[in-house]
Amino acid sequence: ALEAAAEEASARAAAALAEVERANAAKAAAEGAAAVDACAVLWAMCQVDVASTLRAAVHKVTADKGRSPEARLARARALHVLGEILKSTTTPPPRETLTLAVGVGEAPGFA
Repeated sequence: ALEAAAEEASARAAAALAEVERANAAKAAAEGAAAVDACAVLWAMCQVDVASTLRAAVHKVTADKGRSPEARLARARALHVLGEILKSTTTPPPRETLTLAVGVGEAPGFA
């Protein structure tokens, strides 16, 4: 009877340990997802900021009445070249890079 009680206690302890491990894994996954989502929000904010800054710069450069129409056209062409360079060198959003770089439950590190 004592051996049966010990085996039953051992089985309950193993089940409790397995439940704790499942809970810890779920918590770690949720923390990892939250970190990735926060980075995605920051990425979107940066995109909006860059777009707004570019919009203001383009207006300033192309609407400068102190320059000749030819100079403004040359500026517009240079902005177009810059835009093509930026389009060809964009990085993927953080969600794609973080899932590769950050393990579940780890905090993302930024250099």
